[in-house]
Amino acid sequence: MADAAVEFLLENLKQLIVYHLKESFVLDKDVIVKIKQVQQNLELLQSHLNDAPAGDDRIYLERETREMAYRFENVKETFTITAASRGGFFKRFVCAQLTDLRLIFREVGDIDRKIDSLNETRQWFSSRAAVVEEQERTGSEYPTPRYIPEECLVGREEDMELLRSYITDQDTQSRVITIFGMGGIGKTVLTMRLYHDRRVRQQFNGVAWIYVGKRFQTSRILKDLCEQLDPQHEEGIRSDMNEDHLIRRLYKIQQKRKCLIFLDDVWSSNALQILSSAFLSRETGSRIVITSRVKEVAETSEVVSSTRHIHKMRCLTEDEGYELVMKSYGSEFEVNSTVSERAKEMVKCFEGLPLAIINFEDFMRIYRDEWESVPRSIESFVSESQKSRGIEMTLKILASSYDNLPPFLKPCFLYLGYLHEHSHIDAEKLYLYWVAEGLISLEDCGEEEILMNVAERYLHDLEQRSMIEVHEEEVPTITRFSSCQLNRLMLEVSLIKSKEQRFFNALDFGCESSQANQSLGQYPIRLTINLDKYKIGYDFPVKGSEKLVMCLLLSAQENQLGLVWPKELSRLVKFKNLRVLDFIGFSFEATKLPKGLGALVFLRYLSFRGCILPELPSSIGKLKLLYVLDLRVINKMIIPDVLSKLKKLKHLYFPLSFETQGAGKLRLDGLTDLETVTNLNTKMFNVEDLSKLHKLRYIALKIQGSLEDIECTIKRMNANSDVLLLRASLEVRDFDCYTEERHSVFRQLLSCQSLIVFCIEGHISRLPLHNEISPNLAKIVLIGSKLIDDPMKILEKLPKLRVLVLKNDASIGKEVICSATGFVELKRLELLNLQYLEKWTVEEGAMPKLSILAIVNCGKLIMLPKELEFVCRLQQLKVSQMCKAFEDNLQIVEGLMRHKGQHMPSITFED
Repeated sequence: MADAAVEFLLENLKQLIVYHLKESFVLDKDVIVKIKQVQQNLELLQSHLNDAPAGDDRIYLERETREMAYRFENVKETFTITAASRGGFFKRFVCAQLTDLRLIFREVGDIDRKIDSLNETRQWFSSRAAVVEEQERTGSEYPTPRYIPEECLVGREEDMELLRSYITDQDTQSRVITIFGMGGIGKTVLTMRLYHDRRVRQQFNGVAWIYVGKRFQTSRILKDLCEQLDPQHEEGIRSDMNEDHLIRRLYKIQQKRKCLIFLDDVWSSNALQILSSAFLSRETGSRIVITSRVKEVAETSEVVSSTRHIHKMRCLTEDEGYELVMKSYGSEFEVNSTVSERAKEMVKCFEGLPLAIINFEDFMRIYRDEWESVPRSIESFVSESQKSRGIEMTLKILASSYDNLPPFLKPCFLYLGYLHEHSHIDAEKLYLYWVAEGLISLEDCGEEEILMNVAERYLHDLEQRSMIEVHEEEVPTITRFSSCQLNRLMLEVSLIKSKEQRFFNALDFGCESSQANQSLGQYPIRLTINLDKYKIGYDFPVKGSEKLVMCLLLSAQENQLGLVWPKELSRLVKFKNLRVLDFIGFSFEATKLPKGLGALVFLRYLSFRGCILPELPSSIGKLKLLYVLDLRVINKMIIPDVLSKLKKLKHLYFPLSFETQGAGKLRLDGLTDLETVTNLNTKMFNVEDLSKLHKLRYIALKIQGSLEDIECTIKRMNANSDVLLLRASLEVRDFDCYTEERHSVFRQLLSCQSLIVFCIEGHISRLPLHNEISPNLAKIVLIGSKLIDDPMKILEKLPKLRVLVLKNDASIGKEVICSATGFVELKRLELLNLQYLEKWTVEEGAMPKLSILAIVNCGKLIMLPKELEFVCRLQQLKVSQMCKAFEDNLQIVEGLMRHKGQHMPSITFED
């Protein structure tokens, strides 16, 4: 909620009153000041939330602040919609709402008083926490490095040897070694083991291990370093020494002694920046080892020294986790088949997190005589946590990552817990949810940046903090990341925190607990509802709270024919504050689409992805604030020509196959804010409309053989002054280049810098030179191209090409050659139905990143290049409809490589 939004609100208020009510009532300056004050106070409160102590106090503040933010947002958006109305209806509406207008002012005043109260509460909480913290600091010691037995380092032997060599090898150039990874992965345990290692200590004159933490005190750290590195110093450390004295003292110690310093649990690069002045800049043989769960700290450790090594910790394998359990505690128990089976099940639940595995001790003791009762899932394990101090401590350590997040990232993380139905969360969908709910700040947008870019940075930030794992797109188009994933215990943290904050509610009518008529409270509500097992007679806790629901995710994917639709959801009019509405897996042939869709005037996000929906209702044209419309249904859809009314639409996803009402064309010229559009067929709209969409950032277009449509598309792709602001995926079908005119247009198309993905079906005969092709192309699919010359000689020189598909005689030569320096970024290669191909040569060093190779129906090819054995990243080899000689030779090569112990990809033979 930026100041511009408040100014917009005020301007609408003035127009509303002065021009339409024709009354002498004019906004008083005090009222204007009051509204601005609400804005400023709310922003101040949000910016200081992290100053509040962790625990119930902060939970209360975050929850109440979020409610105030939503109430203020509702005030603003009510007038936004009112101002969008015109004519007689607008005048009648305003006159009828004059009393409500005064109620709005009263609401703003009430919000302001509540914010003032919350600010006072926050200050009181903070002052109380400061007193408690000071008492704890003066009355207790900071953590010290305890001795770690060798059995606790299962699966860390290689890490130990590598880090020991970096620390002790004087020839290495890495003066700073940074170890990073998620909480509980074993960073501290590893450094404690290194601290006590005799081979390490004997290389140094002074060794120190310091716990830094989130609320580090510079003077305490410097004092402890001096005392540990030079404990026999005759002067000692005086209590009145300030930081400058301590820095000079530490500096002198390092000049005289070869030191090894461990800085454990560093949370911010700011801490390193502050401490960096205390360390020598020149090489003395000293080493500094830093542990952190924040990748940014590892990457900015150069502020301490320009020579560094970054070591990322991995989770244990299932076998290593089981070995850790048995080594640590197996001697206390009779390890029979039941014990072994249950231990393996629980280790699998922990997904290789050592802290959780070690803390499994408590449960092993509780259930030592009744191993059949050990929970089989992480959910039931956590629900029993009151019996186990270990699991409670594990979750507390992981939750500290959430507590340390800046306020704007916390709701983004909470969203992840309820999208984790499958192991991977679609990154683009997640971004769109965040944008629709207003969780992405416009203030974070840089020059020429859009909200989706900011959302991607937010996700990357969570990954940098070791809270999630991200997966990159094979071909980056709309986003860099394809999906993200939560560790099972971090998922549990997300769900626990979400419950504390009343952020999301999950209703699954297959569970007895969801059938109870539970109160949803008076806070803004997000609901995810599984209707597969809903039956008439089940209590529906939404009833009476519809106006509080802001996000509604509805799913039904298993019981379409027997699906019973709750009457509470059959009319959507009562959900008047809804921002996000997502239908997942419904067949609207078997059940009716709920009525009142057009009444959801605040709606930002509407999705039917994966559903069956024969026809889009024309009432959708009333959704004036809609940002996202996802129509990627699995059937052929009829779309009415109302999309041009959605002036705020930014992201539009068409179905793979659709038609328009009356066989006309859709008008898109009014969608001037449109940033993303996919599956757009040039037969279904006027291609000239593209020239009016100035904010386009990504377009996926299908062109059916029309020379004019291609020329118009080229013109639009070349229209941006900065061509990289637009990314385009083009699928051109039935386009033969038998004439010079058509081949010239084909060459122009390939040279467009905006082109990222290109698929063409038709006779081409020859490719242009590589320097006449856009270097930004990441994926090329050639179908029936009938290329006479070897296409590899040209395509292998494209610097960003990741995917190449040659299909249906795309090449009619007998041989293709991949040279030693070619295809530096290629990850997937498919050779499909190339009936003329007899020989494929791969020089050593070619395709270093190739991971997927598919060869289908290349009848004359009888052998794979032996040089493929040097492609160490090859993970999958798919072979189909090949001659017996090819398969026999492949099996011989496979046997030889296994005998030599070389890396072998997964080989799949299909008929």
